[in-house]
Amino acid sequence: MRATSHRLLAPTVGTGVLMAVYLLARPYGDAGSDFEVALAFASTAWVIAHVAGALALASVGRLGLRLADRSDSVSARVARLSGLVGTVLVLPYYGVETFALHVIGRRALTEPGLLALADEMRNHPVAMTMFGIGLVLISAAGVAIGIAASRALPLRPAWSAWPLAIAIALFPAQYFVAPAGRIGFGVVYAVAAAVFAVAVVRSGDAAPTEGARVPIAMRG
Repeated sequence: MRATSHRLLAPTVGTGVLMAVYLLARPYGDAGSDFEVALAFASTAWVIAHVAGALALASVGRLGLRLADRSDSVSARVARLSGLVGTVLVLPYYGVETFALHVIGRRALTEPGLLALADEMRNHPVAMTMFGIGLVLISAAGVAIGIAASRALPLRPAWSAWPLAIAIALFPAQYFVAPAGRIGFGVVYAVAAAVFAVAVVRSGDAAPTEGARVPIAMRG
């Protein structure tokens, strides 16, 4: 049975809101002195922000899944596979960032030498490899989401999936910019998700377009 366009709303809104929470609420003191790093890691905001970031990426995988429910196209299948596999590969690293570094930070407030463990965890070769591959797949999912949504959904305007698709594809780049740039990326990402969500609402249950699934009863 063809999934309605409105089933795309939850992952679209979810990834936008959660990404904004991640990058706006995240403490950026981990680029400062040892004491500032420990304070950042130890804060409740660190845990909340990184949980939100992990869920934002999981919502990208869910968005690809919902597009594949809507469409049989190659791009929709790529969005589903790369989004889900990419999420699975990055989540272990986010688990370390969220919980292990939080515990280290709390202890490091009185034992600063423990901060050396943070770099060891972050730079573990297997963890870094999984994380890197996962990010590449999430970027690929962003491009595939843009193509699949533009072809399978009667969006108004037709380009409305692309701002979010490009934001997803550029997600890995935000790790390499200053805190102000990361915060700005979170805002832009949320706005892009809102643009796509509004277009999805406007599209309603209009007839599917190229590559879209149709109910079994309607197939010749």
